[in-house]
Amino acid sequence: MQERNLMFMRRLFFCFATAVISALYGCGGGGGGSSAGPGPMMPACIETADFGCISSSQYSEELEKLREVHGSSTDFSNQWGLSAIKADQAYAHLELAKGGNVEPGEGVTVGLIDTGIDPEHPVFAGKTISEEFLADAVDERGEKSSHGTAVASIIGANPESLRPDVREHGFTGVAWGADLKMFAIPLGTPPPPGTLYKPITLSALGSDDAEEAMLYQHVLGQGMDILNLSIGVYGVIENYAAQDIRSNYSRTIAALAQTDAQDKTILVWAAGNSHGFACTPGTNNCDGSDHMDISGNPAGSLNASSPSLLAGLVARIAELQGHSLAVAAVDRNGEIAEFSNRCGIAAEWCIAAPGVDVSVAYFGPHQGRTVRAIGSAPGTSFAAPMVSGSLAVMKQLFRNQLSNTELVTRLFATADKDGKFADRAIYGQGMLDLGSAASPVGATGITLGNTVGSPGVNVQSTGLRLGGALGDGLGQALAGQEIAAFDSLGAPFWFRLSNFTGATRGPSSLVRLRELTGQSPITRRTAGRLTTFTPARGSGSVEQDLGYGMLRFGYRERPAGAQGGHFALADNATTLTFTGSNGMSFSTFTASGFADGSPTSGVALAWRPFDVPVGFRAGWLAEQSTLLGSMATGAFGRLSADAAMTGLETSFEIGRWHLAADAEIGKACPQVRDGIITRMSSLTTSAFAFNATRRLADGGFVRIALSQPLRVEGGRAALNVPIGRTKDGAVLRQSVSASVAPSGRQIDVSAQWYYPLVNGELRFDAAWMHNPGHNANADPAVRLLAGWRFEF
Repeated sequence: MQERNLMFMRRLFFCFATAVISALYGCGGGGGGSSAGPGPMMPACIETADFGCISSSQYSEELEKLREVHGSSTDFSNQWGLSAIKADQAYAHLELAKGGNVEPGEGVTVGLIDTGIDPEHPVFAGKTISEEFLADAVDERGEKSSHGTAVASIIGANPESLRPDVREHGFTGVAWGADLKMFAIPLGTPPPPGTLYKPITLSALGSDDAEEAMLYQHVLGQGMDILNLSIGVYGVIENYAAQDIRSNYSRTIAALAQTDAQDKTILVWAAGNSHGFACTPGTNNCDGSDHMDISGNPAGSLNASSPSLLAGLVARIAELQGHSLAVAAVDRNGEIAEFSNRCGIAAEWCIAAPGVDVSVAYFGPHQGRTVRAIGSAPGTSFAAPMVSGSLAVMKQLFRNQLSNTELVTRLFATADKDGKFADRAIYGQGMLDLGSAASPVGATGITLGNTVGSPGVNVQSTGLRLGGALGDGLGQALAGQEIAAFDSLGAPFWFRLSNFTGATRGPSSLVRLRELTGQSPITRRTAGRLTTFTPARGSGSVEQDLGYGMLRFGYRERPAGAQGGHFALADNATTLTFTGSNGMSFSTFTASGFADGSPTSGVALAWRPFDVPVGFRAGWLAEQSTLLGSMATGAFGRLSADAAMTGLETSFEIGRWHLAADAEIGKACPQVRDGIITRMSSLTTSAFAFNATRRLADGGFVRIALSQPLRVEGGRAALNVPIGRTKDGAVLRQSVSASVAPSGRQIDVSAQWYYPLVNGELRFDAAWMHNPGHNANADPAVRLLAGWRFEF
């Protein structure tokens, strides 16, 4: 009955003291020997250039702010297609990753085969532009509208240098930071409306096979990753058989296939503008006969149900699949443009993009003179560069680590396929969505293997919660180290490795609270023997005097030793202790099975003869899922450790003062497995405590203490960290050697005052902590505890 009352009394006191802690503990807290589990993992943060490593929620907030900045700019709004493809979202991702001065597409060169380019146009001011004339092409002088200048501006226009009178009409290119390389070739002029549609014959196409093959070989040999091809010939691909195409166009096919290229150039073709052309009734794809051609003859309307011949080659020629794609055009409402060829049989390799009312740079005649201005134009010719520019942004964002075929795969996989865009016959893979292409797809994981597709663990489940003994050591050592994670499509995203680590907020308040609620802080020596265990809240014990010694069974107890020392790792232990009359004590204990403690087992041996001021202690600890109270999850693998320790304690009287000292040293042997931590050396550890206690005339007492919680004094960890990937999917790793010793040394200075009251005591505890958490950069912390202990 007395034991039950005592337990009840302690619980009441504990609740009261905890409430006081909540009110007074606002000054901070420090590390210490963990008397509880390591706690939850720190949430992974996302590395940014201007804001450091921020939480996913803060990242989303900053992303939305930057999207609004980009989306609300006049230059962005003047090119409506940028909003339609969610380029603002991609720019925001890019700016967060690389900083506010980044230019989309920077470092990427986009090639174009077209009529040429006017590099003097103001939208290209300051850009790196090169031009090469092929197939007897000549430099454009402005006698007619420059198709190539218009197409190139959709990719690379930067309106900052426009004259004030046209600045309000300026627009942003999809990848305005990209370099442009124009390969100028002669192109025919589109026929006037009503001209009868005449598809090219394969014999006519094949007549220039050798010359075209040489041209493509030359262009594709320039080392570009993206080639825009807003060119084509009349003819719907579904009306040409693969074998016939190969027979007449084999050399060009071989050039476009780039069989020997390690990373093939992406070919972005305009799907064609033939839908609705006047056609001869009864011919392929010609519907009806209720139209009139330009000569006034009855004509049908062409159903361009698939891309034109060149854009659609990918549907017939397997060697082109993966790096060649066709682009259909949509209007402001997302409807397929009335003139645009549909995706049809090339749906697997076709995508839709804005191609109506597209803002372009105009270079050509106007009212009898040559002008450079801003205009608008329709056509799949202007939808294709939307895709080419988007690919350049993707290439930049992923640090050129995705192969070009993977970029195309990602472009298709992230396209908008909802609603009307689900109609593959019209929209193919769907509507271009650059924002989604720049965002993680599916779960983002850290691979533990050597290839991107090998098994890994989710970023959100990865963390290293450092116990008080390790403090900030490993986190500081890993500062500045990146780690790469990969989404479900294999794209890399980068995080700061040190932000996956977090120090446990020290439970010193709980340790102090238990001392505060103890029977007497003056001595642990009772009935001529050394007490090896200190009761925890809710604890209990059964003792049996054997005549030659005492046998004791306890549960939910904390091993004794230096305050915050090694045995504090086995809090809430189930114990079996034998104490002999000669002062020798042997204990075995296990902390497994309690929800608020880490699985830890061990043995302790203590010896202190009666009336001898010095005692010795030794022990062994086995942590099953922690390392000195530190816990790893996810990519950090699993940690466990065996630790041996030895200690010395002494106590004696000087006048009215009772003095005590306790010190421990230890050595932990870590085991690491299944994660990026590949090896850890043995760790040397220490803990100590000194205190002086004096009885007061009123029956109370005061105590002053100086202590250092358990601290790692030395040791190193080796890590094998994924930092990126190669284009063929091999994971790039970096070997890292890091010290695990913390940067500082926590020293606690505390004072306690016990004042007796009727049926109880009023107790106060105050502590000042230097380098809390063994962190040299941490501000000093203060802890205040107060409680009223009463008995009944």
